[in-house]
Amino acid sequence: MNSRRSQGTSVSLLGLAFVLGIGAASAVYWLLVAPADNDQLADTEDQSSTVQIDNSAYEQSAPTDDTSAAISPKKVLGDLDDLDQFKSSFERGLALRNLLLNSDEAQVADLLNQSEDVFSNNQRNGIQTVVIRRFAQLNPKLALRHVREMSERNYPARFVGVVYQEWAHSNLDEAIAHARTLDDDWKQSALHAIVQERIDLSEEVLKSIARDLGDEQIAIAAIARQKLEDAMEDPERAWNEYAINMQDDRQHMWSILQVASVWVEQSGLGVLDQIYQSLTNVDMRQSVMHHVLQDVAASNPAEAFRIALTIENDQYHMVARNVISTWARSNPQAALTAASSVEKKTLRRELEEAVVDTWADDEPHRVLDSIDSLPRYVHASAISSALSQIVRESPEEAVSLIAGMESSATRLSAANTVARTWSYQDPKAALDWVLNEPSVEDLRPQLLSEILYRIVHVDPELAMSAALSQPIEEGKEGMWRGMGMELTVISSLSYMDLDKALELLPRVRKGPTKLQAYQMVSGALIRNGDIDEALNMAQQFPESERSDFYVAVGTAWARSDPEGLLNSMSRLPTKEAKSRAAMSLISYNSYQESLTNEQIEEAKKYLTDEDAKALEEQDEGHMFLGF
Repeated sequence: MNSRRSQGTSVSLLGLAFVLGIGAASAVYWLLVAPADNDQLADTEDQSSTVQIDNSAYEQSAPTDDTSAAISPKKVLGDLDDLDQFKSSFERGLALRNLLLNSDEAQVADLLNQSEDVFSNNQRNGIQTVVIRRFAQLNPKLALRHVREMSERNYPARFVGVVYQEWAHSNLDEAIAHARTLDDDWKQSALHAIVQERIDLSEEVLKSIARDLGDEQIAIAAIARQKLEDAMEDPERAWNEYAINMQDDRQHMWSILQVASVWVEQSGLGVLDQIYQSLTNVDMRQSVMHHVLQDVAASNPAEAFRIALTIENDQYHMVARNVISTWARSNPQAALTAASSVEKKTLRRELEEAVVDTWADDEPHRVLDSIDSLPRYVHASAISSALSQIVRESPEEAVSLIAGMESSATRLSAANTVARTWSYQDPKAALDWVLNEPSVEDLRPQLLSEILYRIVHVDPELAMSAALSQPIEEGKEGMWRGMGMELTVISSLSYMDLDKALELLPRVRKGPTKLQAYQMVSGALIRNGDIDEALNMAQQFPESERSDFYVAVGTAWARSDPEGLLNSMSRLPTKEAKSRAAMSLISYNSYQESLTNEQIEEAKKYLTDEDAKALEEQDEGHMFLGF
């Protein structure tokens, strides 16, 4: 959104290529865009020229590849909009590759801009990866500038590593020199990419590069991981010499999992006990057992399940649940029989539910036909899981099944599942069903509450109208008991689109709903730094209600800007509001420590006797509990 108050969350991640091990130059793209054909295309990845490293501080040559012949699809790609003309992902990948090979810097930049608007998340990520890779071949500095602009528009900095993968081959010294100028997060991404991509360099050179960029451990870890992978032909040696010593570092997890899998594949399940006993890191042990047994479950599910049940410290029984779910995909009846034979009641029920949920995902109609033969306590879960799948293919069938169900908690759970799942496919159609279908009239408040957040994202006006169409239920249970549903709309918009929340705010119904809604929006204004606008909202209430409003403003202000609040206490007009704000400052500071001891003493001056006593009792309670 372009609103000055639209608020989003950016996530800082290392490049996806690091997760995948930074393999061949096009691996990420082919995994995301054309997974069926990535083996064929990886062999034809282009290196547009033979490149050499400058002979200076890190004097070694990069590997060279002959330019491979481009394989042209039947149709010619003009821009990214033309990708729709290709039916197979293989042809789409070839067409994009050929387009990039014949594009200059300006054209590649234009393709990168196009990619932001045309594709779904997976397609966009994959295509941007390969476009940025080509950009980095042509002009890595300009490619990084475009990556930075993307990051400023709430993109994660995932593509930094992609640029440095290419740069590490075309001009290593220049790549290192430029990486020195980056902030810490980006510098780490660059360093990971350089070290992983140039693992062919000597250990001393790699360590020298890493020290230069501030973290020698990245090189040490990469070297250790490479030694582990090089030793994979003898997995027992790889395990004993490397994997055991690397188990406390989670960045080695994927390599350790692969060694364990290869060892079990070569030597059989007999080595699992040795693997288990040699791992002293509990988290790594569980991850390895989970990974290996899931592989084993594909061919020998009964034995994998037997072993899974013997694992100690299997938190939430995740290993056993995943193994039985894998078994359920190939033979649900056998898996259910095995789950039902478990003696421990709680675990038995969890495993039976896991089997039924998996079965319902794969064969929803068969599960519904077999419902009477299943344990009664899994009926609700089985029906909800089955309907969740059916509604994706045929909403009409799903809603007709709901209409034929007798009133019960299971019917409500199933209807909630249909409404929620359908709202992600076609939110307006789901809303129409909830508001106008006679067979779910008795469930309407619950169903509308289930999907209203989703409707707000699609059409805030429609969401507001739908919420206002429902009466306020005075006896309603829950966080917003006795409140109008429009509070859900305002609450969502106060984080998503504050301007829209302000626009819709006058439509909120009077009473507790209005007070709560204005408090929410005032809190958002405070977070946004609009203190005057937040305080002026008090004029919307009679004198008798303003005290509660000011208390809410002070609480929100204490969270977002404690020092600013302390310096502006005079702007809160009542003693009660100042006292509650001071209580909030003191309470939050015990966790955040954003104020000095002197400032805390200043805040205590605003406490009423009653609040001072309450705060003292609260502190004594924490001391009693050992906090």
